[in-house]
Amino acid sequence: MGIDGHCLPTRLGWHITQGVDVGHWVAERVQGKYFADGSQAIGLERDGQIIAGVIYENWNKASIVCHIAIEGRITKGYLKAIFSYPFEFCKVKKIIVPVSSTHAKSLKLVTKMGFVKEARVKDAAPDGDIIFLTLAKENCRFLGVQNG
Repeated sequence: MGIDGHCLPTRLGWHITQGVDVGHWVAERVQGKYFADGSQAIGLERDGQIIAGVIYENWNKASIVCHIAIEGRITKGYLKAIFSYPFEFCKVKKIIVPVSSTHAKSLKLVTKMGFVKEARVKDAAPDGDIIFLTLAKENCRFLGVQNG
C-alpha cells in the first residue's frame, strides 16, 4: 500500500492521506481522543477537506482496534487502503471496532463493511453499551479491489 507520509492520489480531487490532523478529525467525530504515539490515522480528502478517516491503535500482532468516521462518499481505493494497512502491513488476523449501542448509523456502516458482532459490554459507553464488532482477514472483501 505505501502509507509513507505522502498523499496518495486516487481520483481527481480525492487524496488518501495520514497524520495527526486525520486522527484528531476522527476522534472528534467518534467522541474519543487521538494519541499519535502508537496509533496510525488514515484519511480521505476531497478538494482539500477530510471526509473520512480511521484510527488504528492497540496493535498486539494478532489484532488491532479501529475507529471509523465517514462524512461523505468514499472511494474503492480508500477502502482498499484502510483494510490493507491492518491486514497486509500489520499482518493482523482481526480488526476490532468498538461502537456505542445507540449509534445505529455506525453499526449499520460497519456491518455493511463486513464486521460482525462479537461482544457487548453493558453500560460501557456514556449513552449505552459498547458493542465490539470484528472483521477477520479471510472475510474482508476489500483487499482485492481495484483503486478508483
